[in-house]
Amino acid sequence: MFQTVKIREGHDNFFTPLRLIFASLVVIGHAFAIAMRDPTLEPQILHHYTFSYLAVNMFFIASGFLVTKSMLYRGDAAGFTSARALRIFPALIVHVLFVMLIIGPMSTNLPLREFFSSPDWYLQPLKVLTFYETAMFMPGTFASNAEQMGSAPLWTLRYEVLAYIGTLAIFMLGLMRKKWMVLAQFILPAIAYLVFYATGWVDYLPATGINLLRFGIAYGLGATIYAYRKRLSFNWLVLPLLLGLTALTAKTPLVEITMNIFIAYFVMWAAYVKIPRLNWTQKLSDTSYGIYIYHWAVMQMLFQWMPNLSVLALFAIGFPITVILAWLSWTFVEKPMLSKKTWLANKWRSKRARPIYDPKAVLLD
Repeated sequence: MFQTVKIREGHDNFFTPLRLIFASLVVIGHAFAIAMRDPTLEPQILHHYTFSYLAVNMFFIASGFLVTKSMLYRGDAAGFTSARALRIFPALIVHVLFVMLIIGPMSTNLPLREFFSSPDWYLQPLKVLTFYETAMFMPGTFASNAEQMGSAPLWTLRYEVLAYIGTLAIFMLGLMRKKWMVLAQFILPAIAYLVFYATGWVDYLPATGINLLRFGIAYGLGATIYAYRKRLSFNWLVLPLLLGLTALTAKTPLVEITMNIFIAYFVMWAAYVKIPRLNWTQKLSDTSYGIYIYHWAVMQMLFQWMPNLSVLALFAIGFPITVILAWLSWTFVEKPMLSKKTWLANKWRSKRARPIYDPKAVLLD
C-alpha cells in the first residue's frame, strides 16, 4: 500500500470505487444543506472547501484523465461523441421524468391539475436537457423545505458536457499532438483564475465564468496527468507535503491551484495503488452517476415528509434509497445504452469510413 505507484494501461485501477466515494461525499454534503436548512452550513474539511466542493473537483480531475484517454483511444469524433452522449443523456432523461412524474406530484402543494398544466412542469425536459436551467423548480414543490429545487446537483453536468466538447474540439484541431498542448489546458485556466482574482475582475465575472475556471483547472489537470503519465509516479509520502503547500497558500487565490494538485495526486495514487484484497471493488457496478443525480430529490422528499430528521438520519435513510435507484439506473438504462455506442457511432458516420488515426502521432514530446 505504501509503494510508489505508476499509472498502468488497461482497466486495472480503482476509479470505479473512487467515483462511488466521490458521489457519497456529495450526498453527505447535501444532507447537511437540506437537514440544516442552509447550504452554507456544510462543514469545511480542507480550509474553506466542503465535502461536495472537493468531491466534484475530484470527479472533474478523474474525468479529465479518463475522457482524454477515451478520446485518444477512439481517435474519431463519432466514436467519442457516441460514448459521451450515451454516458450522460439516457440516464439524465429517465431521472428528469422520475422527478417530474413521481417526486413532483408527491411533493407539490398544488392541485395536480394545476401542477401538470404549468409550464414550469412540462418544460422541464427542454430546460434540463439543454442545460439552460437544471435545478428543476416545479410549481408548489418542497414548499416547506429551505430549498425548492428538485435536482440541485445537475448544474455541474453543463460543465462536464462543455469539457467533452472542448476535448473533442482540441483533438480535431490537432492540439493533442504535443504533450505541452495538453499541459496548456491546465496552465491557461490556472493563470486566468489567478489574474482575475489578483486584479479584482472576478467580482465582475458571472457564476458561469467562475465555474468555467474552477472546472477548467480540475479537468485540465486530469488531462495533463494523462498526457505525462509515463513520466509520473505517485508516492503517499508526498501527500503531506502537498497538504502543507495548501496550508501555506490557504489565504491566497493560489490555494485553488494547490488544492487541486493535492487532490489530483491523491486520486491518482489511490486509483493505481496495488491492494490485491480490494481488487473485487474494481468490478462494482458504476452507480456513481446515478447516486449523484438521484440523491437530492430523494433527500428533499424525505425531509419534506420528516422535517425533524437530523443530518445523520437523513443520510442513513436517503443513501440506501439512492443506491437502489442508482443500481436500477445502471442496470436498466446506463449499461444497456453504453453497449450501443459502437452502433450509434456507425450510424453517425453513415456510410463514411472511420477516419485513419495513428495513436503514435499524438502526445509527442
